[in-house]
Amino acid sequence: KRLTALFSGINRRMIKLLIALALLAYVASVWGNFVSMRSLQEEGEQKIERKIEEALAPLKEKIREIETSISQKYPPVKFLTEKDRKRILITGGAGFVGSHLADKLMMDGHEVTVVDNFFTGRKRNVEHWIGHENFELINHDVVEPLYIEVDQIYHLASPASPPNYMYNPIKTLKTNTIGTLNMLGLAKRVGARLLLASTSEVYGEESPINKWKREGQVV
Repeated sequence: KRLTALFSGINRRMIKLLIALALLAYVASVWGNFVSMRSLQEEGEQKIERKIEEALAPLKEKIREIETSISQKYPPVKFLTEKDRKRILITGGAGFVGSHLADKLMMDGHEVTVVDNFFTGRKRNVEHWIGHENFELINHDVVEPLYIEVDQIYHLASPASPPNYMYNPIKTLKTNTIGTLNMLGLAKRVGARLLLASTSEVYGEESPINKWKREGQVV
């Protein structure tokens, strides 16, 4: 009887122990699933947040551009009536001469369109006007036709120094021939006046200007 009672007590303790182990295993399993689900949920939330950020990025950039354009300060511009204000095209307007001409015409109150392929010109030369209602910058090569309505054309597009035009002589020739023909065609089509800028070479080797250049004098 004592042995029976002893075995019976041991069996009860074993059963309780097994039940306890089973409960622990169940709790561990449930907790593991909970942690796994929580991790998946957090990962999903992070992915959603990244997608939202990616979708909003272009909008934020546009807002920054608008804020910059609103807050940007331009040089003082003279007011001209519609009758007096001219629509002026400057080819090569991002170069040294062209950008200074653009400054003068803008401050005089005209509408200025600068066309440049940035072969030798630089955007930074005219970036202080970007966003102004009277100014437009077009990345374009005058070797290709340009369709625009203007009153005046200043054709300055061409590399202006020997190292630049000798770097790509064919492109320079095309700019000064085909590009000039395109600007003449545009002027004829819209009835605009055209000014063609050239170099001192057109005066010949014996001109006073070229003599001064050979002698190293500043012109």
